[in-house]
Amino acid sequence: MLSQNDSIAQVFGKEKPGRVRDVGFRPTRSQLFGPNLHASGNGVQLEETQRKLLELQAGLKGEKLKRKVMEDEVAAEKKKMKAMESALLYLFQRQGEELPPTSPQG
Repeated sequence: MLSQNDSIAQVFGKEKPGRVRDVGFRPTRSQLFGPNLHASGNGVQLEETQRKLLELQAGLKGEKLKRKVMEDEVAAEKKKMKAMESALLYLFQRQGEELPPTSPQG
């Protein structure tokens, strides 16, 4: 086992988590410096991260459903507006009158 204060550590600096420098392709940090004392906490942290991910995914799914409902409502309102426009056009044509000029917004 190497110490984190040995000559390699003094030359190259502290190790970054998950990396081992200049020792080859295979050794891991835990093989060189011993088991990570926080390993048991990592499982809890992983579970918490996964739980939060599931919560966010569920929230996103809910927001997508809300958006779909709103888009459907907008489409229904547009359909109603089109029907009212058609009815007004029919009434004006039936009376033989000209349609009023459209507003710049329409």
